[in-house]
Amino acid sequence: MDQITLASELRLEVPPYYQCHYPLVDLHLRQITGQSILSLLANSEFWGVPVFSVETDDLVPNPVIISREKLFKEEMDLFELNLTRASSFEEGLAQISTRIQHNEPVIITGTTYELPYSPDFHNPNYLKPPATSALGGAFQIADHYISVMGLGSEEVLVYDPIPNKFVGTISLEAFAKFWRGNVQFEVFTQARGFSMLVSYGIINVTFAANYQNEKLDQLAINILNRVNSGFLAGRTRSRPGRIYLSGVALSNYIYETFSSYYSQTGEIPQSLGKCLFDMRWSRYYLRDLLQNLKQEFNFPLTEICHEMLEVIELWEEVYKTFLTLIRKKSAVDQTKVQKFIDFLAQVIQKEQDFHRQIQTWLSQTKAGLNSV
Repeated sequence: MDQITLASELRLEVPPYYQCHYPLVDLHLRQITGQSILSLLANSEFWGVPVFSVETDDLVPNPVIISREKLFKEEMDLFELNLTRASSFEEGLAQISTRIQHNEPVIITGTTYELPYSPDFHNPNYLKPPATSALGGAFQIADHYISVMGLGSEEVLVYDPIPNKFVGTISLEAFAKFWRGNVQFEVFTQARGFSMLVSYGIINVTFAANYQNEKLDQLAINILNRVNSGFLAGRTRSRPGRIYLSGVALSNYIYETFSSYYSQTGEIPQSLGKCLFDMRWSRYYLRDLLQNLKQEFNFPLTEICHEMLEVIELWEEVYKTFLTLIRKKSAVDQTKVQKFIDFLAQVIQKEQDFHRQIQTWLSQTKAGLNSV
């Protein structure tokens, strides 16, 4: 079997909140450039800033997490993924073989229904798509990404860290079925995203000149600055019947909506629970970036990293307290609700102060780096 020689250790323990392509792009960049940081990739696409959509005609407010591109598309320039389609399985294998010979891993797309090590493997429930997505709105279908690292006459060496934590070989027959993708299943025809599916998809990774030309620590500082500024700016966007909210604007919306809805109806807007659960993820991405800056580059961020953990704990407490309010079978306790509202306001203010603290640190650090 022809296979790549790894330039760095494979990551199999990847946090589950990262999307499946990030460790694959990380591997790709490490093979080519010898350097990469997983948290840098995710934060370059602004996963450190919560972005939600709200339908303005909903009787009960229901913010739903959405793609960052709705508000930050022009700033996602660290890397780009482009999907191409091989004309046939044989032609695709030839492309993979060429890249393997050049010591490059190959990112491909396919269906987990045909991955022998996946829980989705020939699971009948997989072919019974729900009408709505877990994140709200219509159900959306997408192919899964894996990396090919070796190719033989009967087996293929693959790397699939999220969610399967798998590196090993599968038969060429199973690989061919996987690579045909979800487009082969008519049951998904009406799902959002179906028109984007292809068989024998290959993901080409291109990355910006600044990734190659800037030192990695400087690039990480720049991305932290953009994420932090994006959070404090709280970008919004309005469309007929819909608004998009991010960062501070989202936090303030949650506070104002909860307070307003409760004062008008005497009821708790339970749909905010899903929002409070999902928005925590953005704090995990920012935490990872701050910790990488401290551990990988020895930036003096001990205090800020500690503050970041406190912010996360506070939002966890907000979510838990919210659940206790809506789980009570008895009448709504006005005193406890008001206590929650006051606590929410304090958490939002503390987080804004924390981001201003990062802003101050960044101003001092960038000035120091520029003077070197």
